[in-house]
Amino acid sequence: MSTRTIAIIGLGQGLSHLQAFQMLPDSTVIAVCDSDNALAQRIAQHYHIPHVYDHIDAVLANRAIDAVVIATPDHLHGQHTIMALNAGKHVLCEIPMALTIAECQQIIALSERHGLTYQMGNQVRYAECLHDIAGLLRAGDLGPLFYGEGEYLHDMHDIVDDRPANHWRINPATPQTTLLGGGPHALDTLRWLMGVRFGEVQAYHVNQPSDWHTTHTTVALFKADSGAVCKITVSYGMQRPYCLYYSVYGSDGSFERSRDQAGPMQETTNYYYHRKLAGARRMIPATVPNWYNPRLPRTMTLGHGTMEVAQAQQFLAAIQANRLADIHAREAADSIIPLICALQSADNGGGVVHIPAS
Repeated sequence: MSTRTIAIIGLGQGLSHLQAFQMLPDSTVIAVCDSDNALAQRIAQHYHIPHVYDHIDAVLANRAIDAVVIATPDHLHGQHTIMALNAGKHVLCEIPMALTIAECQQIIALSERHGLTYQMGNQVRYAECLHDIAGLLRAGDLGPLFYGEGEYLHDMHDIVDDRPANHWRINPATPQTTLLGGGPHALDTLRWLMGVRFGEVQAYHVNQPSDWHTTHTTVALFKADSGAVCKITVSYGMQRPYCLYYSVYGSDGSFERSRDQAGPMQETTNYYYHRKLAGARRMIPATVPNWYNPRLPRTMTLGHGTMEVAQAQQFLAAIQANRLADIHAREAADSIIPLICALQSADNGGGVVHIPAS
């Protein structure tokens, strides 16, 4: 495999991507970009990166760069991805894909027209704790699926307490939304597990305000084309430890994650049940690795275990093979467009919104 040259745009969450690509033999990060030039200079010096920029235009003008990681604020993802695809760069973009349906559709069109690899960065699909159940669900072992739940519960104090009031996550002009902020981790992962497409949604925001006067909690109900129903809850103010919860129910069996979850490099518990288990009266626990792949070296662990590394490996492999990435543009849009529609419903106080095809 030829070595791919990577640029990281946005050095908050982007730092984990930088470290992931630098760990892999088939890529090298040759450029970083951040509006905070002093930060970009420090990171470039520490990681021996030759090119430092403070604006995306300069990154995209560098013909030596094969692919870019978009890790800028949420409201810029669509714009920056479109610019990168127009510049002929492969793109790995943090969640969400974009904030508007029009931008999602444009990203699909550009990636397909130019034959470029696009990947939405929902690293949770690479969580070891979900791989066994994903295989069981693909094989139909739980029977036809009729209900699923996904939850992203994250008291945001640990992220924003040391941020200025104009930080994009809590800035009233560009606040991070529940459904398009942490929501893709919940919905995209659940949709991947269940293998469904959504046709309509109804959602509500709670009245409780967050400590930063942004939306506190949102609950959405999605109806799939198969007839299955899914519930997604995203909260930035719930008083509990961080939690990514999933459950899936079929005619023959059930799967539930524990809501009392361990750290990225620890083991966690999943629960299973199947009607063929004669006499079983309780869910059956299975202890599994949480966010890390035990087959990868421990040196390949970052803030989310090995998930960023596995995601980077898959992205590079898709470029090399000239094939679709795991969460390619249409696949990403099948999660993000429903969330955009859910946010529209919640912002309007509820009501069914029909979800257009991507």
